[in-house]
Amino acid sequence: MWQALFLLLIGAAWAQQQSQSSLPTKQLKLWLTISARKRFLEVSWQHAPAREGDHVLLTAQNPTNFERRVLPRGTPLAAFHSEEGSGAGEDQPAYVPVHGYTSTPSSVIRAVPSSNHQYWVSNGGSVEVVAAIKPSLAAQWFTTGVPFDYALSRNVTTHTDCYGYWASYIDDQGRILSKTCLRAYPRWMRDLHPVIGELRLRDLFIPGTHDSGSYRPNFDPLLRENLVTKYALTQDDNIRGQLLHGARYLDIRVGYYRPSEEKFFIYHGITKQRPLQEVIDQVKDFVLETNEIVIFGLKEFPVGFGKGLGVHRLLVSYLREQFGDLLVHPSLSWHATMNDMWKLQQNVILAYDKEEVVQDFPQLLFGGVEQRWGNVQTWMRLERHLRFINDFDVSRFSSRPVVDMAELTPETWDVILDKHGGLRKMADNINWRISQLYRDELGNHANIVAADFIRGTTLMDTALELNRRKPV
Repeated sequence: MWQALFLLLIGAAWAQQQSQSSLPTKQLKLWLTISARKRFLEVSWQHAPAREGDHVLLTAQNPTNFERRVLPRGTPLAAFHSEEGSGAGEDQPAYVPVHGYTSTPSSVIRAVPSSNHQYWVSNGGSVEVVAAIKPSLAAQWFTTGVPFDYALSRNVTTHTDCYGYWASYIDDQGRILSKTCLRAYPRWMRDLHPVIGELRLRDLFIPGTHDSGSYRPNFDPLLRENLVTKYALTQDDNIRGQLLHGARYLDIRVGYYRPSEEKFFIYHGITKQRPLQEVIDQVKDFVLETNEIVIFGLKEFPVGFGKGLGVHRLLVSYLREQFGDLLVHPSLSWHATMNDMWKLQQNVILAYDKEEVVQDFPQLLFGGVEQRWGNVQTWMRLERHLRFINDFDVSRFSSRPVVDMAELTPETWDVILDKHGGLRKMADNINWRISQLYRDELGNHANIVAADFIRGTTLMDTALELNRRKPV
């Protein structure tokens, strides 16, 4: 009897061990993002087995298989080496490198020989491996040093899925355990229609961009950055690019510039950015092609509006003329479901953050979306703010959407003295942390999350995962 019991226990322990050993592979996830300051590709993963012989390989085309090859002695290898990674592991404190990358670019992308002269190739050698990383922890966020050319994004259309780069987690036999790519998400709402059709916008997890109109076309921060652009620009994609990559909340700060023939511009603080007409045209073209729902959140009105409502009335009339029948009628209210808006073929919500103006135009304007802004300069204070507004969120009982403003805000003297090195550096220091915080903890209760340089976050992947699990 005791012998039988002993064998039973041994069998149960073995089964549990086998189950646990296979669990990380089943849960293994990979992400590809883009750093803001140097525009390097970043690879991150979670629940990795991190066994001897495992690698994460970066390719410029879609890999279907990997195999080892051996080169004669002295031949340089198509393999890459770096000693450091950034991000968080399960047993070490989280950190990111001071300069936004893990080591000098030359040390990350330099081909180095290995002792056994073996290297990985993909698809029989037809697909180049541009970087290789050896995972040392179950969860890491790694800046590769491989530069991303934003010209690739300019070729993205409403039919694009994967493009540019792929990351594959392989074992020592070359088996692909997980794979991801740089992705566009042009129709993610429509794709989730069976799940989210009867839900309100307040019920969804929605990625958004902070100061959405603060971008410059074809801008290269490595060549053209100055003190103004360091603290004025907040996104690398134009409005169409932001929408194609999944943002559905736009933070629009409009100013009125009387001397110009074109009166309305996007502003960031007092710095003039893009013409409002350019932004509107991109939103219109996008929703007409995709039938997605976009919240056009107008706020602050920092320049030229004065104390009266005259310029506001001019702006609303201009918006009505430009968007026309695409505007969601406020009679639907924030209680409307996605299906309610789709049935009427109305796609753009004008959320206007000035109550007197909303009352003047009840047939056009929704009330402003609440922005929960921390106005903080460090990650510790931002994390405390984000946790607080989600843990004690009485607004979740309301139908009006709310936005977690997940970015750092420099103070005036910080900008003058360039204390933080610019918004790009600040974003690189927190975007991986924001990604993990909402993916692992806050996402289930959060509504809209807006970030600077959103391509450096995994918020869109989190949105897909969380919204797919919404009750039908």
